[in-house]
Amino acid sequence: MAGCTQEEMDNGEPVNTILRISPYVEGGLEKGRLIEENGHLSFSQGDSLALIVMPERGWPQQYESGYIQTASFDGTEWKADFESQFQYGADAAWAPITALSWLSDDNSFDIYAYTPNVKQMVQWPMYYHTVHLDQREEKNFYGSDFMMGKTTSSRTGAPVSIPMKHRLSMLSVKLQGMEHVDWKVVTMSISAQPLYGANLMYDEAFAEYDGEKILQAYKQDENLFSLILPPQYLTEKEIILSLDDGTKRIIKVTLEMQMGTSYVVTVDASDKKELEVVTVNPIPWDETVVIQGGEQVADKVYNTGDVIVYQRMRTENPVTMVVTGDGYTADDLLEGGLFERRAREALDFLFTVEPYKTYRDYFNVYIIPALSKEKGADNHSTGVQKDTYFNSGWRDDYSDMGANENTVSTFLETYCPDIVNGSVTVDDVPVCLLVNDSRYGGICWSWSSGKAYTIVPTTEGLWQYSSDEELGVSIGDWKNTFLHEYGGHAFGRLADEYFTEESGKTYYENYYSSHYWEYPMGLNVTADVNGETDVVYWKHMIGDPRFPKVDFYEGGATYEFGIWRSEAISAMDDNRRYFNAISRQIIVENIMRKAKETFDFEEFCAKDVDFDELRDGRSRVSYPSMVNVRKAPRKNPSPILVD
Repeated sequence: MAGCTQEEMDNGEPVNTILRISPYVEGGLEKGRLIEENGHLSFSQGDSLALIVMPERGWPQQYESGYIQTASFDGTEWKADFESQFQYGADAAWAPITALSWLSDDNSFDIYAYTPNVKQMVQWPMYYHTVHLDQREEKNFYGSDFMMGKTTSSRTGAPVSIPMKHRLSMLSVKLQGMEHVDWKVVTMSISAQPLYGANLMYDEAFAEYDGEKILQAYKQDENLFSLILPPQYLTEKEIILSLDDGTKRIIKVTLEMQMGTSYVVTVDASDKKELEVVTVNPIPWDETVVIQGGEQVADKVYNTGDVIVYQRMRTENPVTMVVTGDGYTADDLLEGGLFERRAREALDFLFTVEPYKTYRDYFNVYIIPALSKEKGADNHSTGVQKDTYFNSGWRDDYSDMGANENTVSTFLETYCPDIVNGSVTVDDVPVCLLVNDSRYGGICWSWSSGKAYTIVPTTEGLWQYSSDEELGVSIGDWKNTFLHEYGGHAFGRLADEYFTEESGKTYYENYYSSHYWEYPMGLNVTADVNGETDVVYWKHMIGDPRFPKVDFYEGGATYEFGIWRSEAISAMDDNRRYFNAISRQIIVENIMRKAKETFDFEEFCAKDVDFDELRDGRSRVSYPSMVNVRKAPRKNPSPILVD
């Protein structure tokens, strides 16, 4: 019952029993399923979603009530519909519910979601269904679009973001040169496998080879026909086009259709006797497909300063975060587009990590776009300059990394809602600049007053941050950098804990100066293990059985000698999804300071979750291949400290 008030405990009613959701399509819009409506992409009223909620790393109780919960979109928000009463064999019974529920007394949950066809039996983790054979009607076409998603969240009263991905394939035939013929295509069909299975746990969908059927395509416009199919091999398959003169035309294609991919077959009809396949383009489903010289576009393009509310939990004494971007042009600022998607991915990632996961309900979090004239960032090594809003830039060796600090501060003062209404100041709100640049890097600028901003490039690919098998090999991407720079340095005000072995680099001072700032920085390291000339902030944890990993480990803040840290490994070393115990305490203290609440160590201990997925053996993060994993440099610049 940690985290409940005395009154709530006396009433026997735990907090946050109601689950609120905010699903969004990756590459699509903020809430709901992707559907074409009046030329725009938007959520459709009446869309439904099924949820399977279970304790993190657990297994669902599929024979108990509430194993599956369903919700529908009313055009504004998602509302609860039904829950399964029992599931056995092919039988399923359903009962209406008034709210979605967290179900158990646990504090951390895995949430799996899928749509459509929500009220059916699921033998965990397998889901089986079929696409519509006749997709000529819009409702059957979009009703075949199977999507699923998964997120991990602490029990919270805030809407939980659930990223949904298209997990089947789309086949489209686009006709060009039709002005040269005197016929029109009425329908398109193909013989293919309609049945599919999906493993919800492993995020996989596949065709069930149970016999081919004839599938009829949806006519998106006069010369564009589309079908949604399970991922499968199409070998010399005949696509049959039925014409308005009663005849047929045949196109043969060979495709290895992958899940989440749209295949656009462009056909030239200018030769009146034969149709020629000009191109076959596989396109990730979340990318725009050009149609008739135009583009399908979202119904809104964000302008500088538009506020996207990721979550708003407090009106008094808010704990505020802001994520903005640099190097994003108008085409990146579509609603649900590249910038918004990256910002949501970063914040979703942050709130899966303790203590942010447990204390999420304290935060107001805003995503605020900034429009740049050019993509990218300045390269101080080559001299290439980009015209961007914040003038971000750095050298190829990751040094000299920064932005225009005055522009950053003015941007916050002008557009952050909690600053505008006087609830907080610029010193209270750390801001992250997600930079639209594929180069490696990451830095935090921190002031003694508490002000901070970070630069996090959305670096391409996977990176290996450490290689110690005993501590767990850390592999991640730019979101791990966001965790380290923003969650660790900017908000947590933590120092780096990494160093280069055998470098001999030594810290000769007997204290760490930023420990004595107005708003201290770097309390997760010390320059004196005896606590005589410097603070040892974790001394109360040494020997406490609740914190068995805590001790003294030499090396930190880029120094091999003369600086000590409290644990062997943490996010401030190799960017893993784990802050060590004293870092968790410091982060919670910062939350309480901003919320104007008193920090209580015993209450912190009652809520604390000391689990490192890489080190503790209960879970391992695995990747399908190490071929494309690059080794991350150990020389990212330390935070720039401004007294």
